[in-house]
Amino acid sequence: MYNVRVKKFLDTVQIIVYSEVIFCSEEEKHSKRVKELNPFTGKKEKLLTLEERDDNLARSQAVSRKRTINAIYDIARSNEWEWFFTLTFNPDKLDSFDYTLCSKKLSQWLNNMKKKAPDMKYIVVPEQHKSGRWHFHGLFANVGSMQFVDSGLVDKKGKIIYNVGNYRLGFSTATRIDDVRRASSYLCKYITKNLCTDTKGRKRYWASKNVDLPIVEDYLFNTREVLDDLLCVDDAHIKMVRGEVYDVHYIDIPIYKTNTYLSNRSIIFFHNML
Repeated sequence: MYNVRVKKFLDTVQIIVYSEVIFCSEEEKHSKRVKELNPFTGKKEKLLTLEERDDNLARSQAVSRKRTINAIYDIARSNEWEWFFTLTFNPDKLDSFDYTLCSKKLSQWLNNMKKKAPDMKYIVVPEQHKSGRWHFHGLFANVGSMQFVDSGLVDKKGKIIYNVGNYRLGFSTATRIDDVRRASSYLCKYITKNLCTDTKGRKRYWASKNVDLPIVEDYLFNTREVLDDLLCVDDAHIKMVRGEVYDVHYIDIPIYKTNTYLSNRSIIFFHNML
């Protein structure tokens, strides 16, 4: 039971404040339905109308997508990244409409690169083009001697767009990362409702085993007092999301500011994490 969740990322402490107390996962919360006698089986069961079944399915899909996005975001924000990759597949070499085949080839390439650069870190997600073909985007670091070839092009900020010389399954691009938060949010945007439907029961992201994860702790507090304190912090990045069940405030505070700010405030518990 909690209404405040704290995540310590690489350079930021994120305080997530819920408008309602969280007792359990959404699936568990909505599955607590009184069992009734089923006249056809003679057993007590959770009887649902067709509308309720549809609602449960939609809710389950939404929760699954949210979990995937949160997992990707946590990894992305907890590590230093150097490169943003886009990896496509040459249709002459493999069927890029086949998600299972593309996933297998991607995994093989990542494993091969990992052998050459054992310290390499990555988080990779899929995207389906309007044509139906699959390609992948990812954040990479510690890539060792991986080759980068100047494509002769630049992005909107004037940064050089490279091709990944070690990638021979199709076309590739690589650009330097200068804003981890923006890159993390950008990566999560690829996890759409359609993607989750099309990849049901299959892998939706690839992360190396050596990635760091945030430190997470949950608390039960007077949320009004917490928000009053946090919403006036200088340099805080604040996002408010309204939901069907509860509203959520996401407040990111730079680590270098937390000790000074929190020392004179009511939420001293943050010192245990820093």
